[in-house]
Amino acid sequence: MNNIVRPHSRLTLTRVLKLQQLAVFEKVVEAGSILAASRDLAMTQPAVSKVIHELERHLAAALFVRGKRGVALTDFGREFEPYAKSMLAELRHLADGLNAWHTGASGQVIVGTLLTASTTLLPAAITRLLEAAPDVIVDIRVGTNASLFPALARGDLDVVVGFLPIDRSPSPRRDEDSRLTHVKLYDEELCAVVAHNHPIRRRRQLALKDLHELEWILPTPDSVAYGTACAMFEKEGLALPRRIVHSVSILTNVGLLTRRPMVGLMPLSAIEPFLTANLVAVLPLGSIGIFGTVGYTVRAGRPPGAVLRHLASALREAIPTGTRAYRAPATRGRTGAGG
Repeated sequence: MNNIVRPHSRLTLTRVLKLQQLAVFEKVVEAGSILAASRDLAMTQPAVSKVIHELERHLAAALFVRGKRGVALTDFGREFEPYAKSMLAELRHLADGLNAWHTGASGQVIVGTLLTASTTLLPAAITRLLEAAPDVIVDIRVGTNASLFPALARGDLDVVVGFLPIDRSPSPRRDEDSRLTHVKLYDEELCAVVAHNHPIRRRRQLALKDLHELEWILPTPDSVAYGTACAMFEKEGLALPRRIVHSVSILTNVGLLTRRPMVGLMPLSAIEPFLTANLVAVLPLGSIGIFGTVGYTVRAGRPPGAVLRHLASALREAIPTGTRAYRAPATRGRTGAGG
């Protein structure tokens, strides 16, 4: 690299940077080696190396450290990576916008979601989306808010569907949070669930103390529902049950309930399909409590494209019955997509 580094400007970067260089850089990061990236890109290994060298020369800094097992990002490479991802994400949005203009609603939407939202809300919304725009490609990524929100801020995702974060303090928001807009859809409520054929359902009167010695499925301690679950027992003067499985996987929980005489605390809207199929039943314990708000999150300050507007509308139409839906859409910042 040259010892003298001239300051970059938008004009100089426009002259030297090429979109193909960014695409190759992203693929090398993803693949972890020049050889693997060359296979994915259908390019020769020397050709990929040449593109990376040209990019490093234009940026006047090394992006990768080469080793026997592949490549790793340098400190400068890690600094450059989110900008490259953001530019490529905008290019994808441009392609979707152009396709929508020429052929109607088409393109791709990358959706991040929690397991809870993926059982009822999201399938119903995607069904409506594909009815309105059958040529749209939907890519779903499952994770936690801790991983999904940073990915959304970077441009790796278009929208995150699930529980919205709870802002408990007036302290300044992180930079990542300031770039996101959260849109409320409905409040989520916990309910006590057993298998449809559980013998406890034969009782005419039922109280929480009658269930305390049974095996329980409770939300994980790091989940938004855990505090509400603990409060339910505290309100009745009871300690947490002795035999507990911690899980927020709806499919795992339903599988356990149908195999063992357990009681599970789960989101009411998430178990709706299993209630309809007579696999589980809700115990009449009264209101356990609202523990969180379900909605979707988009990047702030970026006008939504046609596909995202269709999805936002579909999410509102897919709000489960029996939940308290929100009329005012935005919890913070500008109104979200389709709001």
